[in-house]
Amino acid sequence: MAKQKEISHSAPFEVHLASLKGRLFRNILIGGLIAVSIALLGEIQLVKDGELLVYDWRMKNRPNKINETPITLVMLEDNYLNMSGVPGLERSRVSYLAELIRILADKKAKVIGLDLVLSDIEEDDPNRRELENSMRDAGNVVLSGRVFGMPDSKINTVNRLPPEFLIRNAKASGIQHLHIGDFGIVRDSYTRLRLTGSQTTNGFSVLCAQIYEGTDFPQSLARLKDGMWLSHFSAHELAMRIGADEGFLAINFRGPRSTIGSFDGTFVCLPGNQNYLKTLDNRYFKDRIVIVGSGQTNVRNRHPTPVSLVSGETQNEMFTAEILANMIATVLEGDYVRFPTPFGKVVWFILIGLVSGFICTNRRLLPVTLLILILSWALYRYSDSLLYHSNILLPTLPTLVIPWLTLLGSIGARVALDDREIRLLRDTFGRSVSPAIAQELVTKITEEGGSSKPALLSEECVGSVLFLDVANFTPLSESVSAERLFLFTNELLDSLAECVFENQGSLIRYTGDGLIALFGRPIVREDHAVLACESALSMKERLYLLNEERSMRGEPVVEIRIGINTGTMIVGLLGGQKRFDYSVLGNEVNVAARFEKLNKDFGTTVLVGESTYNDAKNSFYSRPLGSISLKGKTKQVAVHELVARKSDPLPTEMSSFLDHFERGYIAIRNNRYEEAYNEFQLALRYREQDLATQKLLARAKERLPTKPA
Repeated sequence: MAKQKEISHSAPFEVHLASLKGRLFRNILIGGLIAVSIALLGEIQLVKDGELLVYDWRMKNRPNKINETPITLVMLEDNYLNMSGVPGLERSRVSYLAELIRILADKKAKVIGLDLVLSDIEEDDPNRRELENSMRDAGNVVLSGRVFGMPDSKINTVNRLPPEFLIRNAKASGIQHLHIGDFGIVRDSYTRLRLTGSQTTNGFSVLCAQIYEGTDFPQSLARLKDGMWLSHFSAHELAMRIGADEGFLAINFRGPRSTIGSFDGTFVCLPGNQNYLKTLDNRYFKDRIVIVGSGQTNVRNRHPTPVSLVSGETQNEMFTAEILANMIATVLEGDYVRFPTPFGKVVWFILIGLVSGFICTNRRLLPVTLLILILSWALYRYSDSLLYHSNILLPTLPTLVIPWLTLLGSIGARVALDDREIRLLRDTFGRSVSPAIAQELVTKITEEGGSSKPALLSEECVGSVLFLDVANFTPLSESVSAERLFLFTNELLDSLAECVFENQGSLIRYTGDGLIALFGRPIVREDHAVLACESALSMKERLYLLNEERSMRGEPVVEIRIGINTGTMIVGLLGGQKRFDYSVLGNEVNVAARFEKLNKDFGTTVLVGESTYNDAKNSFYSRPLGSISLKGKTKQVAVHELVARKSDPLPTEMSSFLDHFERGYIAIRNNRYEEAYNEFQLALRYREQDLATQKLLARAKERLPTKPA
């Protein structure tokens, strides 16, 4: 007994474990697929733009690094320098710069960087020798030239390189290398830039850092050279490495724009007043990089940066010289903003997806939602920590979206699997009826809880019913083997049933060598008569193609007979409480079945009733065959042959045949037998074997007053 008890408890545990493994595998797979999809979607420009906005916001809200690097800014404001000269001073601009370089050299500045436009200084300028001598005596002056693209609203770019006679006396000359990115914001800069042909030059900031370190190449850049941590803002340069002809590097901004005259901002930022500079302590200059730039409010000299955004709008645009100072600090400190490679991003996304899928294995929605919320918060805090302490920027939006998409995906999969019984029921019905009927039955049964009587799952409606039968099936069955007959019947009925489904019809059942189809239920359509006729003509076309193939194989061709009728009928489940079938009942259904058999008497393929004809006559050609008495019916019913679509071109012979037949039919109905006789004879010239015309011709001949020879 103890053993039995152990076995009885182990079976449910194994079932539970199998279910748990299935959910775990399913949800982890969902998480992985979502992660890969997000990685691919990340290449869409709209997603990239969104990630840039998040990047700007996060850089803006990072802790500032105040005055941590040996860089001093000297800003020449409007009061001291403009393009025409220096108001209040007798010396020219060139002479003023020469004196400023001597002051900075006397203050023991280790590197003097001139971020100024010097291209307009002429070789015959009377003060150029003074500027050359001051640069040569200082021995540490780095010049900046402008060869970069800017938005049209600011400046149309031209080459503004320093003149050659100044370059000869400078320590180095580079390029003011800012890169205006998306939304007009400066986030990165060139480290090296191609000028013409094979000629390349380092950026101004790289040269300043290089001379400050006294090496051929900045040590931090040399360490970075083998990595792939370049800025991803410029897609066309993503694969560039440091040391190539061109390369970008993200600027790790220290903080907001410095105030001129302040010592405690992001950088020491001083006005370019020479007398004021002479009074300052040497510690603001000694062994430091001094960047001389323009502090004019000219729009060409200011740019928006991530740290100058307030509430998503550009404010406090940063002077060009300070942006370059931020780049120099980035190179000197080697604290580059690092971005994962494409492969690294995919691995990171998949890891998040797998963890999210594992969490979603629990079937209780509230705890799972809380865990996903905690995971999202933890991921955000972790990415913040990486950015603040290691300067690693992980993709923010995808990182936060993947857990929630995985949760939604697991919920969707769970709903689909919890609906298993309904789907099995639908599949069971779908083996014998059309998908539309299967869905209707499942809906009704589930709404009634599966306990209602079948009679309650039926309705009276107006629809069109189609009966189809294979003509001469018995002789055909005697001429081939049972196996070949079975295969052929399956092929034929399957092809014809497709015509029903294509026209919004529902297959009621197969009848051995035929089928019954319904139009108007359960798919409610007001044009059910038109759809039934269209389905019948499509069946004729399918049969024609099938017969061509059979003829080529030397097999006998087959014919079909179709009867269609429109009217009120009962549609629903028929049978007992445990076994039932979807069916259609009513007098109009019986009439349609009689029409199908009546084709044999008229030598036709498709016969339709009066109601069907009235509803579909605007779309199809047909011909009346008169009112007939059906076996078991007291009233006569009108019958028509469905001929062709009015949207298709009608052959000339068929058009002439129908014209003569219709005139003959009208004549015989009005007792004009001689006229009818002549018209039917003319009609037979176009279709000699038409049995219906032959019968009407014989009737007209019998009633002629004078029998024709």
